[in-house]
Amino acid sequence: MGSPISCETFLERARARFGDRYDYGGIVYKSYKTPIAIHCRLHPVKLIAITPEKHLQTTGGCKFCLRQSRIRMLERELQRDAVDRPDRLASSSPAPTLPGPAILEASSAAQLTERVRQSASRTD
Repeated sequence: MGSPISCETFLERARARFGDRYDYGGIVYKSYKTPIAIHCRLHPVKLIAITPEKHLQTTGGCKFCLRQSRIRMLERELQRDAVDRPDRLASSSPAPTLPGPAILEASSAAQLTERVRQSASRTD
């Protein structure tokens, strides 16, 4: 087991990781594994109850900040895919799709292969 982490050490690590994103003014620090209450400065809707350990290991604990970062990550991924494949986006014909529920009804690989061929020929 590691050495206990003091309140000062936790605050140094938290400020080094998150800067001024969270308000640590009202915390009552007991131990590294005991929950504390902090505020997000961007979304001060309600208190965030989180252990100091999880606060430093995760994105901080603010569910609104987490949601925004996930949206930014998804948008960045979608833009990256669009840049990587401009020929697919520029074509006027829709991309071939597989039949939805019909795949589940196929009992053999041969039937599935035939249905995919039929679907591809319909879109051409």
